[in-house]
Amino acid sequence: MRTASVFIRGGMEKIAERIKEYEGYREKPYQCTAKKWTIGFGYNYEDRGFSTSDITDILENGFTKELAEKLLERDVRRCTKEAEAFPFFNSMNEARRAVVIDMIYQMGVGGFKGFKNMIERLTKGDWKGASTEMIHSKWYTQSGRRSRTNVKQMEEGTWQEVK
Repeated sequence: MRTASVFIRGGMEKIAERIKEYEGYREKPYQCTAKKWTIGFGYNYEDRGFSTSDITDILENGFTKELAEKLLERDVRRCTKEAEAFPFFNSMNEARRAVVIDMIYQMGVGGFKGFKNMIERLTKGDWKGASTEMIHSKWYTQSGRRSRTNVKQMEEGTWQEVK
């Protein structure tokens, strides 16, 4: 099995592209479903903020797609590091790891930790049980195609086409 650091180099682009499909791109700030101020590819700047160099870039060039890409890459790396703290993460294949990273990207690690029954199933390698727990959540009904795709990807362990 590949280590997480290899996964970051090899799988990050695929995960980032998937997140772009789910989030879409917005040049102007908006409030997400959790009422958090967000921009770009679902970047919750209310909670995450901007670095000084990001703010300088915004003041000089406006909020650009290039900056949104940089923020997305940074966030996928952060979410991957947060996911690595879970003991089950390194035992999962790339497709299942991508689901965990995407869920952390969407809800934050605190929101992900709220899926206690799912996490218990993942710890046991019970992919079908974990998928069932995902379905029995408010997240599932609120996230539409994203949740449907992630549930199937978690259960089957193969990349799913976003429909």
